[in-house]
Amino acid sequence: RFPPVSRDLSIVLDRSVPYASVDRSVRGLNIPRLTGHRLFDLFESEKLGQGLKSMAIGFGFRDEGRTLTDEEVDAMMGDIVSALERELKATVRK
Repeated sequence: RFPPVSRDLSIVLDRSVPYASVDRSVRGLNIPRLTGHRLFDLFESEKLGQGLKSMAIGFGFRDEGRTLTDEEVDAMMGDIVSALERELKATVRK
C-alpha cells in the first residue's frame, strides 16, 4: 500500500575491508524501516587512490503505515554514512 524508497550510496574504503564488514555495520544500526541493502558494484582502480576500492550499495526503506518523506530517508542514510565513516573509515564517493 505504501511505496518503498530506494537510495544508492557509493563509498570508498580500504581494499582489505570486505562487504561483510559493511553489512555488519549497517545491520548494527537496527533501523526498523530499512528493508534491505545489497552490494551492486565493486570498483578497484589506482585512480581511487592506492589500496582503495569503491562499493556501490543499494538501500530499501519502507514504512507499513505511511509513505516515508525524503527528510526521513535522508536522516536514515545520514546515520548509515556516519556509521560507515566512523567504523570503517569509509568516505562517500563524489
